[in-house]
Amino acid sequence: MDARPSRPSPDRELARVFLRNAGGFFRSGDATGALYPEHALYDFAIAIELSLKAFLLWRGLTDDWNRRHIRHDLRKALRCARRAGLRDIPSDLEALAQVLSPAYQRHAIQSQAEQLLALINVPTACETVRQLLDLVGTIVVTEASSATDPH
Repeated sequence: MDARPSRPSPDRELARVFLRNAGGFFRSGDATGALYPEHALYDFAIAIELSLKAFLLWRGLTDDWNRRHIRHDLRKALRCARRAGLRDIPSDLEALAQVLSPAYQRHAIQSQAEQLLALINVPTACETVRQLLDLVGTIVVTEASSATDPH
């Protein structure tokens, strides 16, 4: 019998990195949203992508799979996360992903900012992304803690 503790998979470790990076983009968008709402939308899109991919990594999908199949499609990432068991998703997340995803996939948030800002309330988007980060963070932390708890 091997007495060494099992090590988390590299992709599970990457889930924590993605989540930490998502938090950084969220904080950037939160801090700049009032003055530069178009920058906040871009930061929020990245935070959504990284949060959902962190959840998928945590559930056992690989970074390579995410890169090949999801790329920057927020709608597809959300669908995949739901299929992988993500529940209690913030109520506005689907609508936010629907609006942001086409521009985000084409790297066109800045050039389409006026149209996007007519459809998105930045403070509401900020709260939605905060809720997503809290949700995914709780799952990753809770499951990581229970996996290492000897009791």
